[in-house]
Parts: sequence; C-alpha cells; structure tokens
Amino acid sequence: MYSPRYSSYLIDLMDWLPEDHMAMYTSGVASQTCTYKGRWVGLPLTVHFDVLYSNMDLLNKYEKDIPKTWDELIKTGKFILENERKNGNEDLLGYNGLFADQESGMISALEFIYSFRKTKDAPFPKYTDQEAVDALNKIKELKDALSSDIIFKMEEEITIEKLFDGKAIFIKFFDAWNVHPSYKKSILVGNKEGVSASSLGGSNIGINKYISDERKKGAVEALKFITSYDTQKFLVINYKAGSGINALYDDEEVCKEYDCNLAKGIQFIARPSALTNDYDEYSRTLRRYLNEFLYGDKDAVEALNEINDITRIYDIPINYSESSVGFIIFILTIVIMLIILSSLIFLFIRKYKEYYNFFSLDLWIIIFTGYIITLFCVFTEYGEVKRWKCHLKYLFISLGLTLIFIPMLYKLLVNFPYNDENNKFFGWINQKRNKIIFISFFLIYEIVFLFLRIIPSYEIKYHYIHDGKNYETCKINKVFGYILIYLIMIEKIIILLLISLLIFMEWNILNSSTDIKLMTTSIYITILMLILSILYKNKTSICSYH
Repeated sequence: MYSPRYSSYLIDLMDWLPEDHMAMYTSGVASQTCTYKGRWVGLPLTVHFDVLYSNMDLLNKYEKDIPKTWDELIKTGKFILENERKNGNEDLLGYNGLFADQESGMISALEFIYSFRKTKDAPFPKYTDQEAVDALNKIKELKDALSSDIIFKMEEEITIEKLFDGKAIFIKFFDAWNVHPSYKKSILVGNKEGVSASSLGGSNIGINKYISDERKKGAVEALKFITSYDTQKFLVINYKAGSGINALYDDEEVCKEYDCNLAKGIQFIARPSALTNDYDEYSRTLRRYLNEFLYGDKDAVEALNEINDITRIYDIPINYSESSVGFIIFILTIVIMLIILSSLIFLFIRKYKEYYNFFSLDLWIIIFTGYIITLFCVFTEYGEVKRWKCHLKYLFISLGLTLIFIPMLYKLLVNFPYNDENNKFFGWINQKRNKIIFISFFLIYEIVFLFLRIIPSYEIKYHYIHDGKNYETCKINKVFGYILIYLIMIEKIIILLLISLLIFMEWNILNSSTDIKLMTTSIYITILMLILSILYKNKTSICSYH
C-alpha cells in the first residue's frame, strides 16, 4: 500500500535479483503493489485477499445455493434471515459489510465499486460513471435488507467473532483458516455473474538503497530466499498464506492443502496509493464522504462527485456543458481579436485616415499585433497546465506589451517639442530611418530575455483544496528565472513611467491633444488590468478561478 511513499528510499530489485527470480512475480498481482514508476521496489512476502464466507448449514436448510451476484445474495440472505427470525434466531447476522470508519471501510468501498464494472477485464470505473452510482446504491440496499447501520459500522474484531461462532449467513473477510466448519469460502460476488473484486493486501519487502553495497548484497540474498519458490510453497502449505507466485496454484502438492481454484479465481484490486502523496488522508476523506451517504441523507451522485474531487485536478474547459464561464470568455476573446483585426480596415479608408494620423501605418500595425499577441495568453489558461503553456503565456504577455508600448513611446518622443537643436537624442529620434532601429532595440532586448527564460524550467505546482476543487499553476523553480521576470517587469515599468511623463509634458499640444487623451485612457486601463491581474493571481481560489 505504501510502495509509492517509500519508493525513493528503496533499490530497484530488477537491477539486483536474477531475471528468472523476478519472472515468477512480474506476471502476477505483485506488479500492482510492488512497483512504482516502472521500478520494482519490493516483493510480496504474503498476499491477502477477501472472500465470501457462506453458511452452508443455513443454505442447505433452505435449499439455497451460494450466490453469484449481489442481487442473489440479497434475495437469499433476506429469505433466510426472515425465516430464522420467525423461529426466534435473533442473533443471526445477515451480512457484515465492514464499512467501519477504518481502512476496512475503504477496502469494502473499492471492492464494491470494482465489482460493478461491466466485464471481468474492464478497468476500475470512474467515480462519475453510472456503475459507481449503482454500486453505492446497492451497498445501501444491502445494508437495509440484511444488516443495519450499527452492524455495518462494526470493527473487524466483531466479524472475527462471527467467523468462529457460525452465527452469520454471509461474511466478507480476508481468507482465513480454522474458521467455523459451517462456512464455505468462495470469491466475492459482483453485479454480474463472473465479475468479482477483492482487495489486494499482504506484506511486501524492499531493500534500503542508502546502505552499503555489501549490506545490499546480503539483503538481496535474504530476500531471494524468502521469496523463492520453495519458501513460498512452504508458507502456502503450512500457514495457508497467499503468494504472489501464480505458478504455485498449479502445483499439485500445494493444491492438496490449499484451495488453488479459489486463489486463481480472485479478481484483485489494489488500493490507489499512487493517486496522492498522502494516502492516509485520502482514505479518511473518502470514508467520510462515503459514510455521509451510507448513514446520512447525501445521495450517491453527490458523494461520488466529492470523492472524485479529492484527487481531481480542475482546469478551465472550453466546453460549455462543463464551464459556461470558460466558454463565454473563450468566445469573447475571439470576438475581441476579430474586432481588432477588422478595425485595421479603417486605416486604408481615406475618409477615416484623419482619425488615425497620430501613428503611422506601420506603428498602428505593430500596436494591433501587440494586442492580438497579448490576447493569445488567454488560450494558454485552458486545459491541463503544461510547462510549455507556462512559457508561452509569459511570452505572449511580455512580447505583446512591448509591441503596444514601444510605438507609443517612440511617437511621444518624436512629438516632444524640444527647443535645443543641438540635442542629439531628439535629433536622432526624429530621423525616420531610425524608427526601425529604436523599435528593434527593444524587440532584441525582449527576445534575448525570452530565450533566457527557457533556461529556468517551470514546475507545475499542485494546490490541494480541502473539500474544494484542486488545481495546478505554473511556478519557476530557479532563482535565475525570478531575476529575469523582475528585470522584464522593471523594463515595462520604466517604459510606462516614461510614457506617463511624456503624456503629462505634451498634454496641452493642440494638434495631438485628442490622441494624447485617448492614449492616457489606454495606458491607465492597461495599468489597472495589470494590477488586477496580479491581485487576482495571488488571492483567487479555484472556486472563482474555475
């Protein structure tokens, strides 16, 4: 269960154990609990699984067969329970459930849902699938028909008592031996005949990778002995312990002492310990939502959505059925981009040229391009957060703002009413051939920094929201990356300050008064939007973000 948690401290056994030894386990259930990210971090000492204990004395008394589906189990159990209680047998347990607020409750829930998959080879159903909804409703139906809230909440010790006193019709528990002779073991039932489920338990052994090679070699030899065919065979025959070696269940000597057909019929499901960094918290939270359904008024769909949200990572979808806000923003962004592009037409219509004469045609095109590129950053917010999206988002914002601001700065400098004819800078800036040099300087500066920004890699930061919606964000994982961001921000602030200063100084120039005022509005709106964006990013939770 904890292989993912401790995997970083354990050696990869594939590099240390002989190939033929590992081959005994790679084809079996051990791959579900002993591997993590392609590494074999352990081998099973024993394998435990759940089975159904059926009281054959009672089944034979009422001429009933061992059930093969949950519906058959409910029908048979209800019939026997009603008749036995008519005869005064009030101590008889219909079905134990094992849905206590312990790990056994987590196991029972996983088994029940897995037993509702459509076919034997189908994967574990999603919590949002109808199979999961049907499974939870069937659990409650089973509880109400054969048991009670009190019995379902019973701890394992009470179940063990029932295994030895024979006072139950059906019991779900680990494969055990020397139980009451009235019980017969079979695989757990499912929604359909032939489909079953059993939680994979047991004990695994791994080897610490931080010990010396000499000690590793000694540990490997010990592990090789403990997990060898002969040792595992001894444990199965003498202690009735399940094994991760499938070939043992075809061994005649083993099958004389152990129910090999039962073991081979088990359909295992491992606990989802790799889903989260804190499986224990995941299990507790899942059980809380489940219990609110089983013992409260919450419906199955609501409980399953909350269970799904424990590990689900939310993003901003484009699909209207998933997020109307995301869809509307997407459409609005496209509409705004089309409006900006279509407005370029007015630059080429003679009667409107007088309204666009403050900037030259090439400067207008650069500004419009900047607005389009800046808007592209909206699209990087959709879908799963990826590192390349993180790079693109900041590229679009930074490059777009540069293309918007630099033509403004250039025109304000050209428009500045300087009196000193010996001022070399204003003399240089007013020469048309230097326009490209001026703009190119800032673009080269931008491009250099954007390429440098590729060096510090982004990491995807996971945000867990208790009883809420989890999400991910971009985060730079190196100091160098933060330095580059601050340098780019400082550059933008300096440009904005220069533009603001020049606007103030040129406010009363009559032939450009209207354009200056419109530019001021544009700058103020841009600054306001940047401030709101920073505040939004730092303070907003996923509830409003989504």
